[in-house]
Amino acid sequence: SISSQCQAALATIVTNSDASCLNTQALVGLFVSTSASSSNSSIVPTVNTWLTGLCSRPACTNETLATVVKTVTSGCNTELGQLGLTDVDAGSLTSLVQTAYPTVRQVVCLGDNNNALCLTETLNNLEPYTGPLTTANIQSLASQIEGGTVPNLPSNVTCTDCTKAAYNIVQQNFNGLISGFSSEVSSTCGATFTDGAQPSSVTQLATDSTASAAASSNAAAGMLTAQFGLAPLAGVAASALLTVTSAFFVLA
Repeated sequence: SISSQCQAALATIVTNSDASCLNTQALVGLFVSTSASSSNSSIVPTVNTWLTGLCSRPACTNETLATVVKTVTSGCNTELGQLGLTDVDAGSLTSLVQTAYPTVRQVVCLGDNNNALCLTETLNNLEPYTGPLTTANIQSLASQIEGGTVPNLPSNVTCTDCTKAAYNIVQQNFNGLISGFSSEVSSTCGATFTDGAQPSSVTQLATDSTASAAASSNAAAGMLTAQFGLAPLAGVAASALLTVTSAFFVLA
């Protein structure tokens, strides 16, 4: 559970009008609710509501992101430690979030031609193989993945037009993270998955979406490895898993 100190920090973000670009109000129930019914309910409807609002709002400014990072790092030390970020330099983390945010926002705001969010589609496609994505189940899955056990997912979950569009964005903006895995992706999803072509069935739903410069994004990719000790995201995981975990990057 989240400490009272961290809950207070998150509440500060929720009530900060400048941070409305993150639409964090829609996520309050996921972080502060302790009821059994809430912990046993799928997060997918809540995430869909959250991102629908986020994508319809103007992008956050760097100043807002800096304030959010400062609030979280000062109020959620315990929770950051549980994520392996005990010795994070706040300045470096702020720079990383500011650089990564435009790309993460682009990925989570991908949608199909009916304006349904790709992330919602991906999460719904995952649930038959992972079970309902409740907060408790996600924690269990994260522990399994950390231990090297990855759910066996068919290609119609991992190799969709949505994940291809996400892969394209990551490849363009954070090529340093996945440049060494294109052959594995091609082997898994076929050569057309990595050809860079935009799937006609996928569109960008973000308001005022702006891609980050490749050079600065690749520098941030280096920071991920050097500063935080994170291994480069591999292959399909770079697209499929990024759509699943984007919420945590945005809130970081």
